[in-house]
Amino acid sequence: MMQVGTSDTLNVSAVLFSDPQGVGLPTTLTLNEYKLTNGFYQSTTNVSMTQTTTTTWQGVNVAMWSATIIRTAGDYRWIYTSCCRGIHTNASSSMNSSFTMGLDYQKSSVPNTAPILMNLLPVNWVVGDTAQSILFAVDPDGDSVLVEMDDALNQYANGTFVPLSPFSQLGNYGMYNVDTDGTIEWSPSQLGQFATGFKVSEYRNGSLIGVNRIQQVFLTQNGSTPNIVNFNPLIQVDLLNGDSVHYATMISNATSTELIMPGVSVTQMSNSTWSLDSLQFGTYKGVLRATSNSSNMDFYVNLVVTSTIGIEENIGYRDMEYSVYDWYGRYMGTTLEGLNGLFVIRYANGKVEKVFVR
Repeated sequence: MMQVGTSDTLNVSAVLFSDPQGVGLPTTLTLNEYKLTNGFYQSTTNVSMTQTTTTTWQGVNVAMWSATIIRTAGDYRWIYTSCCRGIHTNASSSMNSSFTMGLDYQKSSVPNTAPILMNLLPVNWVVGDTAQSILFAVDPDGDSVLVEMDDALNQYANGTFVPLSPFSQLGNYGMYNVDTDGTIEWSPSQLGQFATGFKVSEYRNGSLIGVNRIQQVFLTQNGSTPNIVNFNPLIQVDLLNGDSVHYATMISNATSTELIMPGVSVTQMSNSTWSLDSLQFGTYKGVLRATSNSSNMDFYVNLVVTSTIGIEENIGYRDMEYSVYDWYGRYMGTTLEGLNGLFVIRYANGKVEKVFVR
C-alpha cells in the first residue's frame, strides 16, 4: 500500500503463490474493504485488482495484482480470502478451510507507504537441517518495522481474524524462532506441508499505523541446505563518492545466489561475488540469499561507507558552487585557498567529498 504524496490516492498491491497442480491464480482479485468506525471495523466496499506480473519461485507460481483507489483519512482494513487450501500437517480439516490475508493501514495527510517486502519467503526446507530465511521488510518512509510470528488464518468474521483451528505452530515440529528483524529460523523434524503466518507491523513515533498479515506454506523434504563458510556480515570501506567495491564470500551447495541491498547498485559477478557500485556516504542493509534445489539460506549484510577520503581528478568547474567545512563541521567558506588539512566539500548539486589539502 502506498499513498501518493499527500493526496487521497492510494496504490494497493497483493502477491499470491499457487501450486501449479492446485488452485490456479485468477486474472482479477477482489479485496473486501473495512473502515474503523466507532471502534469497530465495518464493511464498506470491495476493491477489484488487476494482475500485473507473473513468475515462478521454487516450483510454485507467483503473481502480483494492483489497483489505484481514492480514500479519505481513516483506519482501513483490506481482506483477501480464497477457498481452499491443501492438506497441512499442522492443521486438521485444512482442505475445507479458507486462506486469508489482511492489511491494516492508517491513511492520513502525511505520506505513508506500507513496508515493502524485498524478497519472497522460501517454500522448501530440508528435514534435519537448521536453515534461516529473512522476511526483508523495508519502509520507504523510515518508519520502524517489527516482524512477529502469527497463526495461519482461516477467515475474517465478526470483525476479527479467525485462526485456522485446530492449528499447531511450527515450534511443535522442530526448533522454530522468528526474530523482530524478520529472521526466520527453523529446523523441521518431519516431512510434510505446513501452514503458518507472520505479522509485519509499522510504527511511527511509537504509534502503530499498519499491520500486514502474511500467510505462508512451507514444504519440508530431503535434500541439502546451502552453506556460507566464514560469512562476513559487515562491509566497511573508505572511498570516494561514486566508487565501487567488490564483495565476495564462500558458498557451498548453492545453485543460485542473490544480493539485495536497497539504495545500492548491485552487480552480480558470480555466484559468490558482487560489485557494489556508485557508492555514497552512509549505512546500508541488505540480504544475501543462497538457494539450492531443495532449500535456501539467508543472511543480513551491512555496508558502511565511513568516509570518502581520496583524490578525484576533474571534480571542479568554473560554475560549480560549493561550501567548505572543517573536520568538525565548522563552515570555512567557498574556497580551499590557504587551508591545510582534511575538509568536507558540499557541492550545490548535493554531492559530498572529503579532501585533504596541503
